[in-house]
Amino acid sequence: MALIGFKNTHNQPVYVNPAQVAYVTTFEEDVTIIALALTGTGGKPIALYVRGHVDAVQQKLGGTAPR
Repeated sequence: MALIGFKNTHNQPVYVNPAQVAYVTTFEEDVTIIALALTGTGGKPIALYVRGHVDAVQQKLGGTAPR
């Protein structure tokens, strides 16, 4: 299990297991949402807001995450 590092919107490091990524989508310019196949309170997917364009984030994740 290789974890991929990103910076969230508060400049804190977050690490993502690409095997647990449900989808990757744009939130706003240079901010991307990574939704994980893990649920939080209320049954919603856990979402991370990370810095970077959606294409760069997908490439870093290995290109396996659908948009």
